[in-house]
Amino acid sequence: MPEIVESPRIAVYGLGAMGLDIVRILHGRGADIVAGIVRPGSDKDGRSLGELAGVPGLAFPARGDAEQVLRESAPDIVVVTVSTYLDETQYEIFATAVRAGADVITLAEEMLYPFATDNPLARELDALAKRHEVTVTGTGHQDAYWVNLVSVLAGSTHDLGSVTGRLSWNVDDFGRALAEQQRVNATAEEFARWQAHAERPPTFTHYSLYALAAALGLTPQGALRTTTEPVIAERDVRSKALGATVGQGRLLGYTDTDTLETEEGVTLSVSSRGSVYEEHERDFNEWNLTDSSGRPTLHLRDSDLDTAHTTCATLVNRIPDVIAARPGIVTVDKLPQLRFRPVRRAS
Repeated sequence: MPEIVESPRIAVYGLGAMGLDIVRILHGRGADIVAGIVRPGSDKDGRSLGELAGVPGLAFPARGDAEQVLRESAPDIVVVTVSTYLDETQYEIFATAVRAGADVITLAEEMLYPFATDNPLARELDALAKRHEVTVTGTGHQDAYWVNLVSVLAGSTHDLGSVTGRLSWNVDDFGRALAEQQRVNATAEEFARWQAHAERPPTFTHYSLYALAAALGLTPQGALRTTTEPVIAERDVRSKALGATVGQGRLLGYTDTDTLETEEGVTLSVSSRGSVYEEHERDFNEWNLTDSSGRPTLHLRDSDLDTAHTTCATLVNRIPDVIAARPGIVTVDKLPQLRFRPVRRAS
């Protein structure tokens, strides 16, 4: 078993909105933050981490020379908040931390269950982490609300036929890049052309359904199916992320629906709407379970969520679990039940 670190040394790689929120949470909990890392050439390179995060006491600069920073700061774990998918660039970020002997915990959605698409980079990273005897895990909002809570709900029934989820999140909470990815402000015609010709990577919920299947002890059968529908503005709506008004008839975003069949006959499905919100809208997660005859049995709704913040808080609460886990890529279904971590104040 890995050595339990009571007060781990933590580096944060990626200082966008999510990374800086994690810095603020960690700082507020008295964590030992030893480094802030940005990509080479970032306009944040050289600026004080405390200044960037708006908290006192973190006077050391954010830096872009990751290998040197990790060598000097010797973190026990590196928080990575850079990108969604495990591509060559993301692999090298993870590998740099692993080669430095640090565990890795990330918000990259693919890392929640990277083996779902048989990504060869996942196999390489798993082998590298095992050689260096460290752990790599993806977590975030989906760990708490799309896997843990749902698996607990399903644990209260004896007969399961289907699990169906509906999710909504505000594109404006995640910045310009994600708003553009969600095709915000495109016309319906532009969206239709994009949908017909784009080579899209798997959706965010693609990986979560495989993680949920694993948490429920189910075996996926056949290929996961995805459908996509645009969310059209019924009136003009201002987008904070784009700094522009989305006109009536243009896209606020879109909804992906993923469906996964299992050998046990249980159907898992989730519809995820990512769009710019009107003033009255709020994030939510809603799950409905049926028995094997299709009769509704259980219902769970989490309303008025702050998805961006719960994503970051979930990661912080998962840090001890990742440090204690076996080497290699360890998915959240193999970790203990997610729980709150109280701050131990000196008396």
